[in-house]
Amino acid sequence: GIKANEARCKSLIEESLAMCTALAPVIGYEAAAKLAKDAYKSGKTVREVAREQNVLPEKRLSQLLDPWRMTQAGGPVGSAGG
Repeated sequence: GIKANEARCKSLIEESLAMCTALAPVIGYEAAAKLAKDAYKSGKTVREVAREQNVLPEKRLSQLLDPWRMTQAGGPVGSAGG
């Protein structure tokens, strides 16, 4: 059968600029868009740039950028804005 390469999947998620969508309800659309642009220009991840810019405390940043939480009902992103 088919088996996913878990490490590669995690890497692709972490490198995705879409990670900013989890931050937008908390830091605002403009700030999240700027993070995405800065990450793209620098070749860094959204997480790395957010840490460098001290956007949120580390604990909160980790919570919001947790891909598992993002995909669960009631997660940090959704129609209610988390």
